[in-house]
Amino acid sequence: MQTDDFNEKTNLRAGQRDGREIRGGQAEEDQTAAVQLANIVNQSVSSKATDIHLEIEENGPKLRYRINGILYEFPAPSAELYSRIISRLKVLSDLDVSEKRVPQSGYASYRAGDRQIDMRISIFPSIFGESSAIRVLDRNNIVLGFDRLGFSPEILPQYLHLLELTSGMILVTGPTGGGKTTTLYASLNKVRTARKKVITLEDPVEYHIAGVTQGQINPKAGFTFAAGLRSILRQDPNVIMVGEIRDTETAATAMQISLTGQMVFATLHTNTAPGAITRLLDMGIEPYLVGSSLLGVINQTLVGHICQKCKEEYQPDPDILAEAAGDLEKFGKIKFFRGKGCPNCNQSGCQGRIGLYELMIVNPRIRAVILRKPSTEEVTGMALESGMITIRQDGLKKVADGIVTIEDMVQVTRRE
Repeated sequence: MQTDDFNEKTNLRAGQRDGREIRGGQAEEDQTAAVQLANIVNQSVSSKATDIHLEIEENGPKLRYRINGILYEFPAPSAELYSRIISRLKVLSDLDVSEKRVPQSGYASYRAGDRQIDMRISIFPSIFGESSAIRVLDRNNIVLGFDRLGFSPEILPQYLHLLELTSGMILVTGPTGGGKTTTLYASLNKVRTARKKVITLEDPVEYHIAGVTQGQINPKAGFTFAAGLRSILRQDPNVIMVGEIRDTETAATAMQISLTGQMVFATLHTNTAPGAITRLLDMGIEPYLVGSSLLGVINQTLVGHICQKCKEEYQPDPDILAEAAGDLEKFGKIKFFRGKGCPNCNQSGCQGRIGLYELMIVNPRIRAVILRKPSTEEVTGMALESGMITIRQDGLKKVADGIVTIEDMVQVTRRE
């Protein structure tokens, strides 16, 4: 990180915000706080962390990084500097430094050497002071190729076939933090050409993609997903991405647009691909609209990728094996692996994360079932008969290939 530029920027903007010069000990403390913040962000980038959690508790500050989906605690800044570091964050993201009673969120961007680092900053007031959660977005780490996401050879050709179509809707479902946005960006990167207009509605825009018009949702200004969709056809798009379907109006409008010659991508919060059908029907979307517009649903989640430099064979806990016994029968006798921990993976046993996927193609048989307003179980049964590979089956294939541990796979694919 260019620490001097970082310090100069934060101190200058702090002076402009406060309307006064900073002198003496206060200036030194602010300078130290800026250096500490630079070091914290630097450490997150070098550790390949996705999030920074700066929290204040009764016993003092706490610093944690989310690496490979797991929070790890690191040495925290001193209590004396903590509040000034939070103030630096506010200055960087154009937040109100004097406001400490309500949550605030903002965005900051800067260069660290040859890397472009973006930060989504959330400040939250707690009983002991303000805590901050920072999403670290390293543009060098954006994955735009399906070969790096973890799509299995059985699923990827089917999904690529959907991307060749020119109209209809493709939904990406899964938990928060499950990699849905990354899959959508990879999809846009695959379909974008000089002959296609691609436009997105996002909240927030996480990465900038060349050749794509990206819209940032702003509810306070009246720019919602539904409002954006109502006017988006005036932009003459070929491909539209809706960051998230949150309400009936957005869902219905997006589906109607997909029937007028546009390809529409969107995310929806459900636990399974078949569950997206019943979720849409429960939202009040007409069955004929769901059946005629929806091309396919891909459900996904992320799991730790075993470090290949310290991979070792082991025997899993019998309870875990018992839970997966029914599915394991299809794979016969397999060997189980885990990461022992080494300098390459910071002793974690994992080197990044990889996706587990479940793709449901909406074929004529499933469309006929949709018209009857089916239960999730009915849709699931029909999808399985049509050859759908479940996310658990995809996970077990990666377990057998020595890519993920059976414990991690069972945990992320466990259903209530």
